[in-house]
Amino acid sequence: KMSYGSIDGSGFGSRNPFGGPSRQGYQPLATQIDPSELQELFQETSANVFRINSNVTSLERSLRSLGTSNNTQELQDGLHATQQETNKTITTSTKAIKQLSEVVRGSSRVRQEQLQLDRLKNQLSDAIQRYGAVQKKIAEKSKALLPTGQRSTKQQGPRTPFSDLRDDEKIFNGGDGTWQNQSQDQALLSEITEEDLEAIRQREEAIQQIESDMLDVNQIIKDLASMVHEQGDAI
Repeated sequence: KMSYGSIDGSGFGSRNPFGGPSRQGYQPLATQIDPSELQELFQETSANVFRINSNVTSLERSLRSLGTSNNTQELQDGLHATQQETNKTITTSTKAIKQLSEVVRGSSRVRQEQLQLDRLKNQLSDAIQRYGAVQKKIAEKSKALLPTGQRSTKQQGPRTPFSDLRDDEKIFNGGDGTWQNQSQDQALLSEITEEDLEAIRQREEAIQQIESDMLDVNQIIKDLASMVHEQGDAI
């Protein structure tokens, strides 16, 4: 079983709570956690749930500024940093919940601890669900606000419909579809500038960053639900 001292991204990684060696590969049994250490892990995870909810409130406030005069690069950077920090906190919290489940299920713990764990799981699941909803809105709004970097559609002049071409022009251009495709391709190539290409590159990078922030909350909630189910069986 996993030592909560090995949970990454949290304050537990700097020490070994079991008093044993901290060497690589040392994996003490989770059931060796004494009551005070168990309560400490409960409290740390509860604090993480509070942090996730606080971040969601902050993200919801920032979301309202997207697309307004307050939509600065600083706002975008803040959204990214907050989401990355929240993702890390959620990962840490779900690992802690998993270990708490193993400890409480694998020993003769009092019912109070079983109920405490069940309540904490539900609180974490609710927080993650809130986070997933605001993340989706941020991603959709951010993508919609990104510049496309293609001005050809604005600058391209009116094109003679194929049906209005003279017969010899129709033969030369080969057919309706070919005429339109060649015209569109040539217009696009002639109108894209270095500035456009740079804007396109920046847009692609921005979309990659937005997608890197997205957490698969549905899978995490599903995993948490399965832990609740297992705990219910044990009770």
